[in-house]
Amino acid sequence: MKVFKSSILAILSILFLSADAVVDEYKVIKVMGEIIYKNSGDPMKTGDVFKASIPLKFKTEKSRAAVISKNKGRFVLAPPSESKTTNLVPAVNTISSRSGAIVNALDMRKHFEGEYLIIDQVAIPVSPETYPQNDHHFFFMSYEYNGEKIMKKLNGENGKLIIDREELFTIDGTKVEPFNTQMNLYYRDAKAKENNQVATFEGVFPSEELLKKEVSVILEEYEDFEENEKFKQVKGYLTEFYGKPFDPSLKDWLSGMHY
Repeated sequence: MKVFKSSILAILSILFLSADAVVDEYKVIKVMGEIIYKNSGDPMKTGDVFKASIPLKFKTEKSRAAVISKNKGRFVLAPPSESKTTNLVPAVNTISSRSGAIVNALDMRKHFEGEYLIIDQVAIPVSPETYPQNDHHFFFMSYEYNGEKIMKKLNGENGKLIIDREELFTIDGTKVEPFNTQMNLYYRDAKAKENNQVATFEGVFPSEELLKKEVSVILEEYEDFEENEKFKQVKGYLTEFYGKPFDPSLKDWLSGMHY
């Protein structure tokens, strides 16, 4: 009987230890700066899986990593403090939305305020009464490139303001690599010869290839979760590390990844 009880206790101990190992395991989404695995000397990179107990070397105090665990959620891996070997800070999840239609100037400013993420294209509903779009009334964007002010007329279809990343960074017929920069959005009344600045924001244009690689880590870890939870995690990550996305455009982009 004692042997039987000992065997049961041994099995339970193994199970609990296995569970702890799984709980303490994290997958790397993105690394900012440089973090080194002390045992191997290899740099941490997207897609790596590591345990919280593994010794790490942070090259600078600003080195960080976005990591995820299907059991615990998303975290930011930061340099260790005096009391912690591994400093895992819970990531921020946002519930704010930019999916509503724009009906006035205040809506316009609120929609674009802060860091605004454009992955491919955004099509934002705007009031045709407040902002009619035709040959004489239209939106245009301005930004600086190599010391030159670039102005790009934006397309408008079916009551939507369309910002296309590729068109925005095509200058004199030549495509340039998109870059993060201050964007100024104007509404043009050609008949009245008036340009009204309606928004100023920090445009964020990350590499789509890199973004797909990072987002795939989240989707793989959350493959057994409902779609709304996957979307919440992806949006939370993008907002924290890049900028706020436009919900409908993000959903369209994610649908191409078959999440």
